[in-house]
Amino acid sequence: MSETTDDGVVLQPAAPRPPKVILGLLAGNLAVSAFILFKVMGAQPHVTPAHAAEIQEGVRKEVVGPLIALDPFVVNLDEQGTPRYLKLTVQVEVKDGGVARTLDKNKTLVRDALLGHLSGLKVSETLGAESKDRIRAEMEERVSEIVGEGGVRRIVFEEFVVQ
Repeated sequence: MSETTDDGVVLQPAAPRPPKVILGLLAGNLAVSAFILFKVMGAQPHVTPAHAAEIQEGVRKEVVGPLIALDPFVVNLDEQGTPRYLKLTVQVEVKDGGVARTLDKNKTLVRDALLGHLSGLKVSETLGAESKDRIRAEMEERVSEIVGEGGVRRIVFEEFVVQ
């Protein structure tokens, strides 16, 4: 099947070329695959009612009001015989700018109220997620007494260390 020239060079037959139909099918397949991939990647996920509730709950966890940082708290806990400490860094999310100004103006009173409350806690009252939620709610009450009812959206813990 190979031929030899007068010079002794062996000539190989040319490889058969794929028919134009096969090339057209390959190009069409590539185009359709790219289109489907584009559509699938851009599709909105199907959201079940249960998943929609989870998404809505996540939205409520976003910060919607101004955050006011308070200086860190370091308090002795109410434990007999053993010195135990709580170090706490918090931010207060408030309803609007007016409440933020009121809180900023009354930071000394807020710190005093929170220090008095925190120093009365025992170590056992600071352990676990439920305890932290209870402490957070009690802190919100004390801050609300100073800045006005409904002004505090929540207290956000940045640091909570018991030693």
